[in-house]
Amino acid sequence: MITLTNLSKIFRTELIETHALRDINLQVNEGEFAALTGPSGSGKSTLLNILGTLENFDSGDYQLDGKSVKGLSDAALSRLRNEKIGFIFQSFNLIKDFSIYDNIELPLRYRGLKASARKQRIEQALELVGLHARRDYLPGQLSGGQQQRVAIARAIAGEPRILLADEPTGNLDSLMARQVMELLEQINQRGCTILMVTHDPEQARRAGRHIQIIDGQLHDSTLYQPLAPQIVRPQAVAQGA
Repeated sequence: MITLTNLSKIFRTELIETHALRDINLQVNEGEFAALTGPSGSGKSTLLNILGTLENFDSGDYQLDGKSVKGLSDAALSRLRNEKIGFIFQSFNLIKDFSIYDNIELPLRYRGLKASARKQRIEQALELVGLHARRDYLPGQLSGGQQQRVAIARAIAGEPRILLADEPTGNLDSLMARQVMELLEQINQRGCTILMVTHDPEQARRAGRHIQIIDGQLHDSTLYQPLAPQIVRPQAVAQGA
């Protein structure tokens, strides 16, 4: 589904070159749930932006469903995002003067969906995130966790095949974060591929795959995988004991 080959990204100023990503090779199959972790400034968000076609890369290749995105026009990249990719951001990015329903509907209007199709998708998404009864609320009337669920509903209403989440629980308390993670797991079980940037080791453990990025280089890791159970063998009892 997603294939990166020797992909590199360099940020340049007049005096400095910063290698944000170095020769990244990555294969993500359909239906995977992968957590991207690493220190601040390691390149996690840059990689996510490239996967979402929001940033260009300098060398290497990025193929989505076997087709390279390199050299595509802005219009073609926009169509690709609309058809296949959904985004969830740490800051929710909701329009404060729009109702929950209208926030979810806006991207669907840009895609040209008919009113009946928009209504069906929005209601299904709100039902999934448990906010159907609050469809007419404004974002400011909801808790942080509820606002993030609205942002998730907005993303999945577009029926993306890939969901890119950048610190989706970063502004939430532990209870709200756990609820959002459970929702993402439920979406993944429906077949959606998810790549999630997180600093939270507990969330990385819950993903099926853990990928570390350190100094712009990628390392698949089993650091957070459950340890294999150890077999404790009974000690032999010494004769005469």
